[in-house]
Amino acid sequence: MALIPVALHGQTLPYACAGSREAYGVKGYENSTFIWTIEGGVIVEDYSDTVVVEWNWNVGTHRLEVVEVTDANCIGTPVEAYLSVNAPDIDIGNRIEICEDDFITIRPEADYFNPLTFEWNDGSTGNSLTTDEAGIVWVRATGTDGCYNFDSATIIVNPLPIVDLGRDTSLCGTSTLDLDAGFFALYNWSTGEISNPISIEPASTLADTISVMVTDFNGCRASDTLVVFQCDVEKFFANIPNTIILGHGSPNEKWILEHIDLFPGAVVEIFDRWGRLIYHVENPDPFNVWDGRSQAGKEMPMDSYYYVIDLKYRNSKPLVGTINIIK
Repeated sequence: MALIPVALHGQTLPYACAGSREAYGVKGYENSTFIWTIEGGVIVEDYSDTVVVEWNWNVGTHRLEVVEVTDANCIGTPVEAYLSVNAPDIDIGNRIEICEDDFITIRPEADYFNPLTFEWNDGSTGNSLTTDEAGIVWVRATGTDGCYNFDSATIIVNPLPIVDLGRDTSLCGTSTLDLDAGFFALYNWSTGEISNPISIEPASTLADTISVMVTDFNGCRASDTLVVFQCDVEKFFANIPNTIILGHGSPNEKWILEHIDLFPGAVVEIFDRWGRLIYHVENPDPFNVWDGRSQAGKEMPMDSYYYVIDLKYRNSKPLVGTINIIK
């Protein structure tokens, strides 16, 4: 008895492609039956002297065995044959993560003893695939012997981090501003700092530009920029009160200049209508810059007075105006 391969898809012993179906037959005595043993494959059709085997994806050498049983119930000697089940070894990864607005080029890691061609899920046939889309990517690698294999990977497109430093601003005096870029893995500030938050000071030039590049825990990056303009003291003190109401329990009995404490060393002087200096104070209390009294503590009469506020700040001009006393 001899084991005779029946050619399907051009396949003959001693090899078959993984995942293929191949037929194998034997010649024996008339009216004999045959018992087949197939390792590494499944018999899907059995005609006794011929079987169709579906080979699994267990690449390697496998054994076929057939035993003849005659109509007189004589059992023959087992006949064995060995064949190699072949398929390319192909790998494009499993889970691939990229960032939004980025792309990935996938190059298969393939190993086979015959030259390979590739077919991708988008119909392309190159040696690599470049994409920026989320979803399943697969590739089929086929050898010149017709054996093939598949591999697939899932592409995850992670959104870019959202970072917002806020609106452009200005800082005056000794004021500072804490900039918080949010919770991320890495920070790269234009100031050279790598922590978060950071504290910035008033602009040293007409405008300072502060930027940050953040990297989230997926490795995605985004940036934002904030402009800090130089302080305009006239705008900063645009709403200076111009009236003191003495007596009657008025809440305006004292001249209040909020935030003047941000300018250490500031000098405030009050003059009467004849230009005589009646009050002088350095580094004043912002909530009691002047209470309507002279330097000697004498309550001044109802009238209009002139003030000069010298902030001693980066060559800024003194602020001048009038303040009225009402009783």
